[in-house]
Amino acid sequence: MLELFFSACGAGACVVLMILILKDFLYSMAARAFFVLIFGGFVHLCRGWLPEHLSVYAYMIESATPAFFWISCRLIFQEGRPLPKVGLILALYSFITPAAALLLGLDVQYGPHWLIFITRTIPQWLEYALIIMGVVALLRGREDDLVESRRRLRWAIMGAAGLSLGWSIFSFNFNFASAASRILAIDVSILMIIVFLFRGRTEIWSEAKALSDSEGEVLSEGEILTPPMSLAILSSEKIVADSDALLSLKDLMTKGFYRRENLTLKDLATEMALPEYRIRAVINKEMKYRNFNEFINEYRINEAAQRLIKEPDTPISNIALDVGYRTLSSFNRAFRKEKNTTPTAYRDNV
Repeated sequence: MLELFFSACGAGACVVLMILILKDFLYSMAARAFFVLIFGGFVHLCRGWLPEHLSVYAYMIESATPAFFWISCRLIFQEGRPLPKVGLILALYSFITPAAALLLGLDVQYGPHWLIFITRTIPQWLEYALIIMGVVALLRGREDDLVESRRRLRWAIMGAAGLSLGWSIFSFNFNFASAASRILAIDVSILMIIVFLFRGRTEIWSEAKALSDSEGEVLSEGEILTPPMSLAILSSEKIVADSDALLSLKDLMTKGFYRRENLTLKDLATEMALPEYRIRAVINKEMKYRNFNEFINEYRINEAAQRLIKEPDTPISNIALDVGYRTLSSFNRAFRKEKNTTPTAYRDNV
């Protein structure tokens, strides 16, 4: 009975989360992958209610959950970077192989050793690997992430992954703990994600359409509900403070502070004598950057591009070092991403 109650609660939470995603972000690839991930959790929670002939298909959907956990984390938290082909192959193998065995009616439980190894053992280990890869994607680049709501969502999903995916899959595969405990872990993790996703849903997806920037609520044509005077004063003070920080930041960048090697957001905050969260907010909200490295790279690459033309005899490696890159390879990657060509080709063609 307890298991049934937790399953019903979790399934309802999944429906709420899927509706929340579909409402604003159906056109986002990251949102679609995240939707499939949540749908896998929904199927897992409802599996006990399904007819026996549908349980095979439910298992196939569930087995894809670790793969879509990794894909979602990559698309959300490492936006702009393509999914690695090796990772995609591992993800596909993790659920296609056992699904094909089930559809073909192969007896993987009592079949030959090689068949069990190919269709069951390897996919299980790949599931663990994909969960770890997803957590790595969550952690990588967190210091350079300028989107505050996405930074909070990182920790929410990481906690949810450890609580639901980790506990559910490991306890199921190694046959310990009760089914009710696994379902309760999923319920709690879904609620965590709902809270953090709802609070920052317009900022998290890179393709999401921004809602109206107006802080007032339109009551009727030409009439706007204004905030209380105290809130208005605080808001105006914040705008002035952000404007001052923006001017100081632009002035610092104009002087070439971006050339400092291994420059971090903490270094920039220390130089400006402001908290990191203030600098992060100014770069994200006022200058529309979502990643600190992208912000710095744009300054560096723009200067490098100008020098490549004005100084045709200066070695590219010298220019790369002068603008703040430690290695030529890192400079080449950043230049190609910014200009869609190599430094050498840019110099030759312009």
